[in-house]
Amino acid sequence: MPVVDASVVVDWIAPGVDPGVPAVALLERMAAAETELLAPRLLMEEVSNALLTGIRRGRWSGAEADSARTVLRRLPVRLVDEPRDLERAWDLARRYDDHPIYDMLYVALAERRRTQLVTADAALRQILGGFGWIVAPEDLLD
Repeated sequence: MPVVDASVVVDWIAPGVDPGVPAVALLERMAAAETELLAPRLLMEEVSNALLTGIRRGRWSGAEADSARTVLRRLPVRLVDEPRDLERAWDLARRYDDHPIYDMLYVALAERRRTQLVTADAALRQILGGFGWIVAPEDLLD
């Protein structure tokens, strides 16, 4: 049960996303294998905000964002809301250059569940380079 973060999920649902993006190929593979995916409950807010930002920046229309949000709500991702993940995320954020706590929530969940965190966020992977279980979507396509 890997944990997926907002960077991957946005790649799955963004209007006009290139079907060649590694995250899309990974979703297809995971869906075919009926892999259960996990994320902190914050995922919905983060991805919804990314869709709104896309509207404001003229990347897509409001109707396209509405359709993408419908897809978001149907994704096979189990949302987890565990207070101890927030405490661990705080510790991690403080340890790693005060990195945003919302990113560290995904890390804390994956760490607690002893599973992989799949992220398209290269900066997060770089900061936590010593954590071998934090991977890019393309790492799982080999």
